Amino acid sequence: MSSVVNTGKSVMDLLNELLNDLNRDDLVLVERLPYVREYERYRDVITNILKEFHIALVLVRVTFSDGSRKGYVFLIRGEGGELGKLPTMGVVEGYVVTMKGSDKRKLLYMPVKFEKAGDVEARIMEFANMYRRAEERISQLRLMREADKDYALFYEEI
Repeated sequence: MSSVVNTGKSVMDLLNELLNDLNRDDLVLVERLPYVREYERYRDVITNILKEFHIALVLVRVTFSDGSRKGYVFLIRGEGGELGKLPTMGVVEGYVVTMKGSDKRKLLYMPVKFEKAGDVEARIMEFANMYRRAEERISQLRLMREADKDYALFYEEI
């Protein structure tokens, strides 16, 4: 089953939902586009794209232990300011695609205008920090699960 739902909420609500999902204990995988090379920081890549083109598409997919997934989509469009610098004003659009079994939904959110370059930069930094912490937590949980398996094998051998 597939559907499209207008949530009536703003993109800021969508960003907060993503930040909440990145804090969930049952989070098993986070992925994002554009991809970054190991020596790059995601926030720098997005900021540089915005400076050069005054537009950036940010895609984030999160997967949970029950197999459900969410794909977050943010389009940041600059509408003012000098090329080579962050846009001084613009619009952020977004939606999320949820997938659980055969149930797939596209949840639409209302665009939000921004009036200062610092507003966008601050949210990119907040998202990047939360994403990094989520990646670290997932790595720690994987290590703990592997250690539990190793201990279980150790005790089974005795």
